[in-house]
Amino acid sequence: MLYKYEMHTHTCACSACGVITAEQAVDIAIEAGLSGLVFTNHFYYGNTCVDRHQPWADFVKTYENDYLRAKEYAADMDFDVIFGIEELYRPGKEVLIYGLDADEIAAVPEFRHMNLPEMRDFVISKGGIIAAAHPFRHRDYIPDPDNFDGEEYFNAIEVYNHQNTPEDNAQAQEYFKDSKLHMISGADYHRTEHEMGKSGLAFPRRIKDTKELARQILSGDYKLIINGEIV
Repeated sequence: MLYKYEMHTHTCACSACGVITAEQAVDIAIEAGLSGLVFTNHFYYGNTCVDRHQPWADFVKTYENDYLRAKEYAADMDFDVIFGIEELYRPGKEVLIYGLDADEIAAVPEFRHMNLPEMRDFVISKGGIIAAAHPFRHRDYIPDPDNFDGEEYFNAIEVYNHQNTPEDNAQAQEYFKDSKLHMISGADYHRTEHEMGKSGLAFPRRIKDTKELARQILSGDYKLIINGEIV
């Protein structure tokens, strides 16, 4: 048996582009037959709606609260809710971070000033992983969509993003077909019009928290969900 997890989800309390609530995200994921959901809302430099003028620890706590709401809501549903973040590291280019908990981030105010190499080193030091989100997305707000450099700073690559065009995803899959980086898949789910259950990772066991998620990805013991198919 395989357990399916959505890896890339946004909600309205943290992501300015999100429309669904934390509770809606859980309900939609359960209806889609998933075992769990990773909350990867936009963080400090991304399209966040969390007040950046708060003290750092308060900012991180406010960001974490939506994940905690979902976790509490799902407590009796046999469904796993996992903490993650999506952060901007240069115009139009973002990373997904798994394996760091909110307390670890709150304890390091310098996190918001880290460049990509520094962020990668910090994430790795805490047992986490850093993945390039939708690396070849072509949108008006992305100034250089075909440029991907710094591969050495990533553990994983999102080679399938359900909100990308087929051409964008094909470009990522072709570019990284011989890479040693781990491949992941995500819905980039923001609203009910998007499709849940067509993307994600399928694991041979349940994943209970973000640390376990990072370890499982690094082990390579999982399958991709691409356009609804486990591959």
